[in-house]
Amino acid sequence: MPQSSDPTLLSASLRMIWGLLIVSGILLIIYGLMKKKLPFGQRDSKSRIKIKEIRHLMPKKSLCLIEIDGKEFLLGLGTESVSLITELEENKSHKIFRDDLENAENKELES
Repeated sequence: MPQSSDPTLLSASLRMIWGLLIVSGILLIIYGLMKKKLPFGQRDSKSRIKIKEIRHLMPKKSLCLIEIDGKEFLLGLGTESVSLITELEENKSHKIFRDDLENAENKELES
């Protein structure tokens, strides 16, 4: 009477599953080490300096909006220089407009 499963097929599939588990484990270990050792991609929520937005103007010139302790600054970035363009102050009319916009978005989401 013939068997329903071929023993070579079963052993080949078990070897394949075992190999995939080993490769997945190695990838997880490498990911954990990279995350722990390399600083890129890590955002510290306790950081006092936050980059809010970057706009590229030309290939090697950009504008950068940063926040330091709640104050916003607009910086000009060049190939060999960083210059402060202005400190942005919280304007009451901008704050009111932003609040109205957020309220309208919240009402739209609730509907």
